[in-house]
Amino acid sequence: MPDIKKSDGRPKAVALAVAMMLWGGSPAQAYDAVYVFGDSLSDSGNIGRFTYNGSSVPLYDEILAQRAGQTLTPSQSGGTNYATGGATAIPELDPYFNTTGDQVSQYLSQTGGRADSNGLYIHWVGGNDLAAAALSIDTAAALASASATSAAGQVQALINAGAGTVIVPTVPNIGLTPAIVELVVSAALPANADAALQAAFNVLNGQGTVDTAARLATIHQALAAAVQSTGAPDAVAQPLTQTLIGAYDQLAAAAGTLTAVYNQTEDAALAATGGNIVRVDVDGLLNEVIIDPAVYGLTNTAGMACPPGLTAALCNASTPGFSSAQAFLFADRLHPSPQTHALIADYIQSVLDGPAQAVALNQATLALGRNAQGILDSRYQQLRTTPNPQGSLGMFGGYMGQHMEYSANTAAGDGNATSHNVSLGMDYQVTDNWLVGAMLAGADDRQRPSSRYNYNARGWLLSAYSSVNVLENGWLNADVHWATVNFDDINRSMRLGGATRREEGDTDGKQVGARLTAGWDFPVASWLTTGPMAQFAWDYSSVDGYSEKSRRSTAMRFDDQTYHSQVGALGWRLDGRFDRINPYAELSYQHQFGDDVYRAGGGIKSTQTHFARTSATQDTNWVDVTVGANLPLTDNVAAFAAVSQTGGLSSGEQFMYNLGVSARF
Repeated sequence: MPDIKKSDGRPKAVALAVAMMLWGGSPAQAYDAVYVFGDSLSDSGNIGRFTYNGSSVPLYDEILAQRAGQTLTPSQSGGTNYATGGATAIPELDPYFNTTGDQVSQYLSQTGGRADSNGLYIHWVGGNDLAAAALSIDTAAALASASATSAAGQVQALINAGAGTVIVPTVPNIGLTPAIVELVVSAALPANADAALQAAFNVLNGQGTVDTAARLATIHQALAAAVQSTGAPDAVAQPLTQTLIGAYDQLAAAAGTLTAVYNQTEDAALAATGGNIVRVDVDGLLNEVIIDPAVYGLTNTAGMACPPGLTAALCNASTPGFSSAQAFLFADRLHPSPQTHALIADYIQSVLDGPAQAVALNQATLALGRNAQGILDSRYQQLRTTPNPQGSLGMFGGYMGQHMEYSANTAAGDGNATSHNVSLGMDYQVTDNWLVGAMLAGADDRQRPSSRYNYNARGWLLSAYSSVNVLENGWLNADVHWATVNFDDINRSMRLGGATRREEGDTDGKQVGARLTAGWDFPVASWLTTGPMAQFAWDYSSVDGYSEKSRRSTAMRFDDQTYHSQVGALGWRLDGRFDRINPYAELSYQHQFGDDVYRAGGGIKSTQTHFARTSATQDTNWVDVTVGANLPLTDNVAAFAAVSQTGGLSSGEQFMYNLGVSARF
């Protein structure tokens, strides 16, 4: 948004509108470019850079672009940032500046009407609209609603043109800006405006504002200082001070109400349009910052670093009157400080990453199935080397552990997981060649996909299985399973400036699956057989949607998500038979015929919009090596053990191990 200079020749009504303008005017999925439409909050140089030291510090949108591996430059320099200081959503509110509608039209005219489907878009406008609408008291709400509806329509135009993901922040409360203090003081004390403003901001900048109450008290003290600077006697100064305080409180409250009308109207319109819209509640975030600014590395939320009357676009640390006494929320009366830009970027990134982190929940359901199948494989092997006689009953119990290393191309990032599985099974030898059985498994899974996302999962799995000997050397195994998983202590953490915030939730999941495995054993010696094996495993995993527990601006809701795995395997086996041990080894090549990406959707709880993120493409080919042994202990009791290791997985290696004991009756 533009600065208002004293030499500006525009009508006073326009100047007043601008004076009330709103300040500011990684990822698993790669983006081709970042496209920005907005006002001075997002302008990186088309008219100016509206924060102090702007030539050497990044704005929020530039930080986001850097994190996406892109460089954001102004459109006037041939770049993709079309945001322009002073822009409104509709031209009726300020004909002196272009609109975000013009910006969107300019972009689409350059691309033949098609938006980059792999681009990341930011559309943020509304502060200037609210400032202009506030001049018309009787129609302010209607004008704000019309502007918000138009802004949502521009987002829809981008989506209709093919835009993939559009970030649309809420407009922060214009009643929180230092511009409200300036407006009240200038209107009430026009003859002494310069001195009065200097006195007011000496107070605003001279002390910290530790919370909301302290902030308001400081503002009231600043208004009293402005009156005192005129030299008026107490009989005049005291009632005049109360008048200024009342005017400030009333104007700030009215501005907050008007901001809410705009945000709610835009939110409803965006939700109706559909599309992949990342709605972020910057308004809510900054209210949280004002409640406890120290947590975020800020000390002052009422004053500003730049001297009164000077725009942040022309202000730096060496400017006469620049204040470095505090870590300010505001750079000038309208715009955020560099620290606040970084805070906003952190916040938007945390919301954008949320669904890409939540897809890691599917790993617990898949791990439970893999662990149970590992135990069954050891049991199958044991029965092949030491078959039960017809009519006998067998029982077994075992422990299966798994360690998984996540890698950077997974949804959540670098991390690891450890799972523990205890199984108890029973089978019956129906004939010499046919066995049926059932197994119950319980799991405790500790998933740490990244330093910013982790959870615990506990579940139960019920499996039915059968083994058939075919001719003399062939065998066929089949098993089906059903599992239920409880996800608790889901923690999603994020950096917000100097703060670390955590959002918590819990949910449930299910999995159904089936496997068919066949093999043939060629006798090599009395103690050795070898031969091929083939397997097809089908798994369907589902995780229920959930909402995080807090009501803060960072709290999100996540949709139901599903994952289909269809893995085919071809391999070769070696089986040994000795008096005291029956070792075996298997090498198999695995191919994923099912989903090779994870996808999850959601949005922040305070809005109605929705967006989805997709993980990087996962590996579809890998190798699995298993070695194990069956150890007869007595005629009717035996032990088993095995270890498995994947190879060739860039998305994270898996190491599994199991051991157990069996008995027959």
